[in-house]
Amino acid sequence: MKVLVTGAAGLIGSHLCDKLLEIGCEVVGVDNLSYGNVDNLPNHENFNFIKKSCTEDFSRLSNDCMCEVSCGCDLSGFHYVFHLASYKKTYPKVGFENKVTSSDVMVNNSKMIKQVSDFCKQDGSRLIFTSTSDVYGSHKTFNEEDSVSITKTDVERQSYSLVKLFEEQVLLNLYNQDELNVSIARIFGCFSERSNKKWSGGHIPLFIDKAQNNEDIVIHGDGKQTRSMAYVGDIVDGLISMMDNFDVCNGDIFNLGTEEEMSVLEHANLIKEYTNSSSEIKFIGEQEAHGNYKDIRKRKPDLIKSLNVLDYMPKYSFRKSLERVIGKWK
Repeated sequence: MKVLVTGAAGLIGSHLCDKLLEIGCEVVGVDNLSYGNVDNLPNHENFNFIKKSCTEDFSRLSNDCMCEVSCGCDLSGFHYVFHLASYKKTYPKVGFENKVTSSDVMVNNSKMIKQVSDFCKQDGSRLIFTSTSDVYGSHKTFNEEDSVSITKTDVERQSYSLVKLFEEQVLLNLYNQDELNVSIARIFGCFSERSNKKWSGGHIPLFIDKAQNNEDIVIHGDGKQTRSMAYVGDIVDGLISMMDNFDVCNGDIFNLGTEEEMSVLEHANLIKEYTNSSSEIKFIGEQEAHGNYKDIRKRKPDLIKSLNVLDYMPKYSFRKSLERVIGKWK
């Protein structure tokens, strides 16, 4: 089976490529390496890499193949396309030279979904799109059947969730018009040893990095806000299950994550314990950290639908996964 993965050098994308190769797929990865790390890419005879932005013309993929020799890659006829690539807002303080603005996020993600969906329609590929739990906004429940409406559209940090929700609607409209076969995964927080310590994976890799260097661990708000942070293996298993069960997933949305929930302060204390760190835990107010954006107090996925349709059941313990990542980062 032939599979295309965008965002292949990123946290989820690289692990997904590994899994696809493990089960015998031929995989082509696409990434412009603005967030991803080339070291995350598989070294495998059935893997080819294309350095390319997904905002560019996907009909010319073959011109961008990065194989060291003329490989004769047939960059068409993909059974599945996993679209994980995305633009996220960045700030100078998190270690990126070029700041990505809210407008960049909205415009570039919109361009990408146009290019990728057009490619899938032309190629006859089935598309699995990764959205985000951020689309739920401040909902008290996180169920796929809930009506989703994000308020405060003037808040900069909402740009990513807004454009992801827009992309979902574009794809579902194409499905309803019989133009595209597509399934959508709403991804909740995850991490792994490939998390970028300055960015991807949320607060977990950042806290580990600070703890291992005995620097202050800074929590935004009071630390009582709860998060469900999955090891990336559980996310990848869910995506593979969506591919394996695509006929029943087509035109539908599924949450992927873990129901194991802890407060951010509990995460910080656990990381201090596992790293034997002398770091101090400090707090800054939400206004200072986020401006007008009010942080979500709780984020835990409802996995009933994913369990019933995909037989999806997270298997990685947060504590064991945390120990594993800390051990690999020593």
